[in-house]
Amino acid sequence: MPDVYSLVAWTIAALAFVAGTQVLGATAVLTLLLLALVGLTSYGFVSGRRARRTHSQAASRFEPTEEIFRNPGDDEVVRVHVDPETGERRYVKVK
Repeated sequence: MPDVYSLVAWTIAALAFVAGTQVLGATAVLTLLLLALVGLTSYGFVSGRRARRTHSQAASRFEPTEEIFRNPGDDEVVRVHVDPETGERRYVKVK
């Protein structure tokens, strides 16, 4: 069952779209929708690139150790990487 607030939000959006087409005309509303989609897509692209860059910078602080073992869960070979400052350990698949 959908959330009540989501249903209310979609209803308000539909009413706003219908009202917008009556006031501005269909072409203007479709142009605004297109601009909103382009803006949201651009924002998602930029924020996604920022998140990937931050992740790669954080991953660079981990140093590989000599500890290599076969993971019993999926039977893949992994190497242990450790952050020397915090002691945090990460397990990276060996290719």
